[in-house]
Amino acid sequence: MSTPTPDSGRDGPGDRGQANLPVLAVALLVVTAATGLGLALADGAFAGAERSPGERHVAVSLSERLVAPDGPLTNRGNTLNRTRVARLDAARLDEWFPVAESCDVRIRLDGETVVERGDPTGGTTVRRVVLLEQRQSRTLDLPTDRVTLPRRTPRVTLDVDPPAATTVTAVRANGRVVLHDPSGLDGSYDVALSRLETATLAVEHSGPFTPATVDLTYYPARTTKAELVVTVDA
Repeated sequence: MSTPTPDSGRDGPGDRGQANLPVLAVALLVVTAATGLGLALADGAFAGAERSPGERHVAVSLSERLVAPDGPLTNRGNTLNRTRVARLDAARLDEWFPVAESCDVRIRLDGETVVERGDPTGGTTVRRVVLLEQRQSRTLDLPTDRVTLPRRTPRVTLDVDPPAATTVTAVRANGRVVLHDPSGLDGSYDVALSRLETATLAVEHSGPFTPATVDLTYYPARTTKAELVVTVDA
């Protein structure tokens, strides 16, 4: 009569291998998922690393071109002409600043959006402190035939209307003849002046000079600081 072999309660080698299979499968799944996530993050990081320098280059180049001395929006380096800026639109942006023609762009000045193309929700932003200049007209009556303007101006408009007994033959600006007619000046004249110096105007005439003989309009600049914000999203 055979004696039954008692059950030791331990699994054999085959049983242990089968028991470990689910654990191994889960481990492989976790490793595979982690590897895939790591590759996705790495791809995103590499894409961002390649994308950001290009965006920044365009944003910096555009901001520099906007305030360049020979740019279409400036009176001089870093000084924007408010009137010209107001005319900037998407079409002129492409024409004048082709560096950004393939990107979504937003340009803000002094807290207001000047132009926006596309949907630049992210991207790279460059900020610059600039001067914003606007010309204003001021009119003077000339009480005498010589006057020094209180402000610099790039031009003046002279309305010459002499009385019957007076003939205005010439106008000088800082000693230089800017208008001349021996038979007599009469009417409206635009005269270009130097931006770099204050002008003294002298009227040459025969006969009496009255305050109504010449009206003068000049165009001084009002300049304020502003923040230029350029956002480029490539």
